[in-house]
Amino acid sequence: MKRLIFSFLAYCLLTSAWAQNVTVSGYYKTDGDGDGVPDVRDKCPDTDKNLNGQEFKIEVRGKEMFVKIVDLKGNFENRRRRLLVDISRLDKEKRKIVDEAGGKTDRLDAGQQSRLAEIDTLVAQKKNLLINLCYEAEVIVDGQKEIVEIFIGVDPFGCLPDRDGDGIPDLVDKCPDHPGIRLYFGCNDRDGDTVLDHEDDCPDEPGLVRLKGCPDKGEGDRDGDGTKDKDDVCPDVPGPKDNKGCPKITSKVQDDIIQAASKVLFDSGKSTLRPESTQILDKLVDVILELAAKYKKLSIRLEGHTDTDGTNESNLLLSRNRAQAVKTYIEQALEGKNVEVSISAAGYGEERLKVSPEYGSAGKQANRRVEITIAN
Repeated sequence: MKRLIFSFLAYCLLTSAWAQNVTVSGYYKTDGDGDGVPDVRDKCPDTDKNLNGQEFKIEVRGKEMFVKIVDLKGNFENRRRRLLVDISRLDKEKRKIVDEAGGKTDRLDAGQQSRLAEIDTLVAQKKNLLINLCYEAEVIVDGQKEIVEIFIGVDPFGCLPDRDGDGIPDLVDKCPDHPGIRLYFGCNDRDGDTVLDHEDDCPDEPGLVRLKGCPDKGEGDRDGDGTKDKDDVCPDVPGPKDNKGCPKITSKVQDDIIQAASKVLFDSGKSTLRPESTQILDKLVDVILELAAKYKKLSIRLEGHTDTDGTNESNLLLSRNRAQAVKTYIEQALEGKNVEVSISAAGYGEERLKVSPEYGSAGKQANRRVEITIAN
């Protein structure tokens, strides 16, 4: 099995004084994220969590591919253990050679002296590898398995370069010069239409994938279900209007929970969920898990709406932020549940009032909502 070294040369040449003096045992005692920097001086103690699940692009034999990082800390630990075992084995061989000469190196013949020099070189190389952390990824190239080593360049304080300051290290940031979010690998989707901003021809207006993120301005209805394509979450599959043109896959009880969840409460002018909203959202998560177990793959659409207080521009942004708040809550609740659920979020401000004209606080509250559609 060939071993390819894929690294950032500038980082690989960088060996700081602090790293040279760290004892081998220090790597295991107080290093929570396994990046080789003790917790007492680590300013970024979650390197493993920030990189796990992320992807980086590599090139092997002229072919570009993306590799997903899985269990970074465990990967580091396995590599270190192998290196330590190798170092121990070489040290034992060296001691044996010297002991056989009665502890006197001047009695060694030329072959033994050459072997000792070779052992010292190998040990120095392996100790250097302990300092320069690499992630070992298994890839398939031309039908053959290969191990690719990717250098993880933390600085002396355990942090990775992040030039746009979005918390996604440049190593795995697909948009390293524009702040984004982890879900989209450092990119963003301002309008919540699932087309990332750098690929979206209309990044501030929710649209369709087939139109590169721009909305369908026409009045077409491809599936003939009575819901115009521009409003139809499932434009190629007929479904009832009250489910935004998607086939119903929920029971009456589940529908009631979804409807209740669409009325989650926000304070006026804010996008932070009020405490009483989390209880109903937890019930919604249970519904999602039930449906995911039945249908395997789900698509969820969240659409934020506001009342007419404030300007059109501020309400549009507020509605997007509210939909995103619900999206984030659901995603965090589904973490580790091993379900295939895609969630998109968009905001329409005061464009689609449910109660018009608004009468009093009750009408305004009814318009402050996040409509939820679940399809398979």
